[in-house]
Amino acid sequence: MATQPSWYLAFEPRPAARVHLYGLPFAGGGVSMFRPWARHLPPWVELRAVRLPGRPGRHRQAPFTDCEEAARWLADALTESRAGDPAAGAVPYAVFGHSMGALLGYRLTRALLRDGAPPPALLALAAWPVRGAAAALTPDPADPDDRFAATLRSLGGLPPEMADDPDALALTLPVARADFTLCRSYAYRAEPPLPVPVTVFGGTADAVAPPGELAEWRAHTRDFLGLRLFEGGHFFPREHLPELTAALTADLARVLGRPGPASRRDPVGTASAGASGDVTPAAFATSVP
Repeated sequence: MATQPSWYLAFEPRPAARVHLYGLPFAGGGVSMFRPWARHLPPWVELRAVRLPGRPGRHRQAPFTDCEEAARWLADALTESRAGDPAAGAVPYAVFGHSMGALLGYRLTRALLRDGAPPPALLALAAWPVRGAAAALTPDPADPDDRFAATLRSLGGLPPEMADDPDALALTLPVARADFTLCRSYAYRAEPPLPVPVTVFGGTADAVAPPGELAEWRAHTRDFLGLRLFEGGHFFPREHLPELTAALTADLARVLGRPGPASRRDPVGTASAGASGDVTPAAFATSVP
């Protein structure tokens, strides 16, 4: 039986999956954020939570502080993994990222295209503006622990039980500092629109990634599936996971059902999306095609 590469974790391996969904975490987060996802995804989707350096399973590796270096590592890991397993390499894949994870997913896709490697069948981005998050609205890696932790907590990225646990903070803050240094390393530059379908998710009250800025992703892909807004702030997925995964599943079904390299002979489930990318309007506050 084949073992999983160390760079990702599939909580529920699904050998018959028709698509592999790679999940990239927010700053300070890890694979645990994706643990609840598997039960909300259909059997034809295998979730693969990416293990970034500095987290459990890769503690001995220093966390990245540069987004392009991280994207290069991810591109190499993904390409080598798919090349080393021809059966898995024949299965289409998609990428989902939340906040810092969205930044990494975007730069990963750019790196793959530069390499001439197969890009994802779908790039799903949550809570990250294409021009980057304003430094004034995110924790400053140079701040002392108390101020850094307070800003992180006000953003919603530090649960109260962790903020009150010195041992947990000692493990979390160094990784979070590195992650926010990585986020600040991002420099927006104009590039040709991606030849990849892109779907975007956001919170209606997210000051870090305001809906108006998320809408700018439309100009950075030839195939924009829409912007879906959920009630809440930067960490809206915690309150809307069933609705988020349902919308994402519908987009996966939509792109995999199209003619082309990503399509499969058999239909991929019954989820569907309209021409505008809308999915069950009651599931979220707003859908902007």
